Amino acid sequence: MKRIFRRSSTAFNVPITAATVAVFLVLFGSLLWDRYSTHPEELSDTVRFEAAETDDWFLIRMGGSYSGFGRSRQFRTGSHWTLRDDLHLSFNIQGQIKPLRILSESQVDEGFRLISFRLKVSSGIISFEQKGRMEGRELVLEIPRQQGGGVRRLKIKQAPRISRSLGLPLPLTGLEVGQEIQIPIFDPMEGQKTDAVIKVLERSDLLISGKTQSAWRVRASYRSADLVMWIDDEGRLLKGRLPLGITVIRSDRGEIAANVRGTKELPELVSLTTVHLEGTLPADSELELLRMKVIGGTEWDIPSDNFRQKFAKSELTISREEIPEATYALPCTDSRMERYLAPSVFIRSDHPQVLETARQIVGAEKDPVKAARLINTWVHDNLKKVPTPAVPDAHTVLVRRQGDCNEHAVLAAALARAVGLPTQIAVGLVHSGDGFYYHAWVTYWAGERWFSGDPLMNQIPAGPTHVTLLYGDVEKHVNVLSFLGRLRLKVLEAKSKSSG
Repeated sequence: MKRIFRRSSTAFNVPITAATVAVFLVLFGSLLWDRYSTHPEELSDTVRFEAAETDDWFLIRMGGSYSGFGRSRQFRTGSHWTLRDDLHLSFNIQGQIKPLRILSESQVDEGFRLISFRLKVSSGIISFEQKGRMEGRELVLEIPRQQGGGVRRLKIKQAPRISRSLGLPLPLTGLEVGQEIQIPIFDPMEGQKTDAVIKVLERSDLLISGKTQSAWRVRASYRSADLVMWIDDEGRLLKGRLPLGITVIRSDRGEIAANVRGTKELPELVSLTTVHLEGTLPADSELELLRMKVIGGTEWDIPSDNFRQKFAKSELTISREEIPEATYALPCTDSRMERYLAPSVFIRSDHPQVLETARQIVGAEKDPVKAARLINTWVHDNLKKVPTPAVPDAHTVLVRRQGDCNEHAVLAAALARAVGLPTQIAVGLVHSGDGFYYHAWVTYWAGERWFSGDPLMNQIPAGPTHVTLLYGDVEKHVNVLSFLGRLRLKVLEAKSKSSG
């Protein structure tokens, strides 16, 4: 899921970005199921899947317009199977067409248990790559040198299954209407298992490329995403319908070529993810308190914290926070803060170049609040504001020196953790014009409580029109999917400085 840019109507005149990771994971974290399903003994005995050599092409549309294509292959290589998926996408971000390519290849055994894999995501600006292999009961994840290098080992009971990039986690066959299938999915980013639930809704006819084909319509629920898919009797994807008007349809090279020649202008991502607002707001710099009603769902776990935001009974209240006094000296040694200091796949705070840059920025400063200001300002001043449809890691951002809100937040978090300043990423909304737009920023630890900072907008603290929907590193941002296309806000009260 990735970002959307919009020119602010306020004095701040750089693009305000949406949490592009959200849109990116709509396409490549939920429909594409780049996860690892656990060993077959955890599946029901009635669930069947079949392995066969396949070579499928897919047409991908966004808002009815051609957005790209994918090729998904499965073939034998000696004693094992090779699964290879290659996707080429384009996004309209603030009037600029941005390319994105995802290439994944895996080797699996006869039972589709993982032997090795590689994944590369490239947008022309940011490139993310990861490799992995099984060694006994460990899944070994290799981090490329350009992203800082290193190895991460995850202990698992048995070699996991890896799903295809397009379609269900497994090529399910022998389906029955009303059947509900629970498939354990292992996520190497988080190092834990989550269940995917497949519900068979009906047997129906589907028109594909001018031909009617019998299909199974299923609903796939994984974490916060609900997807509708049509699959054939071999368990292969025919059509997938995602949020934001995104569809994936099995096709062929001729039809794809014709769509490329006749493509219409892609809709801007911002138009697909705008959160509509009932009521008006004063300028963020004047706002002291904002109270809004959250419309569209009652099950959302929107955070309440002790420094700026409260959420209860569908009512959200955000106050302009006071910057706290620091109660410790860097580096932080509080054991409760360990996870907010630890490096991760995307927040490479342990990379030598990130460590050295952080030391240069902070110098001899030991006050965490003052250090946060130095880091926040440095990231704002040294990164070019460019929409970037890819998953950012801090070291690559530091080298490239450009990106949108996600790149700014990831780099600020890494630099802060590198000097022992606990930091977490906040994902949510920011107000601009007549609506709210998805955005990412950070919070820093002062010793008794957190305080917010927005390195893209060069704010400490972030204003009351920053609405936090979740906290967590990049791999957690898929949970924003539950809000897309459903969330609306209504102003109940807006107190400004002038109104007292």
